[in-house]
Amino acid sequence: NNHSKTTIQSLTPAQTNAAKQQIETNWKNFFAASTSLQGREKLLQNGSNFSQPLQTEFASLSSQASSADISSASLVNSTSANVMYTVELDGQPVLRDQKGEALLINNSWEVSDTTLCGLLSLGGNNPTACKNL
Repeated sequence: NNHSKTTIQSLTPAQTNAAKQQIETNWKNFFAASTSLQGREKLLQNGSNFSQPLQTEFASLSSQASSADISSASLVNSTSANVMYTVELDGQPVLRDQKGEALLINNSWEVSDTTLCGLLSLGGNNPTACKNL
């Protein structure tokens, strides 16, 4: 017996479905134009580190309704999931089939910092909070 091997805690199908639903809800809320800065920070891994870039990015989009369409969420383990999503502005896809990561933090599936930094870098923005990732 090799006791040093860590086993991934397996989730029941119901837990997996609940996780996927929460990921979808949280990601949609994160990208929704109607979500406040504070609301967005709560849905991001280290949200308070990204107040400025979040404010700047979403302020520049304020005239357009931003949203996200989640095509798939697959759990890697009990605290991490891969997400495929499309960012839309005014209902038109602008970034199709982006790969993102959701992390379970304090019982909430949040958008990972690396996901946000990847999106910011597409727009030529590389805030200080992204430099250490």
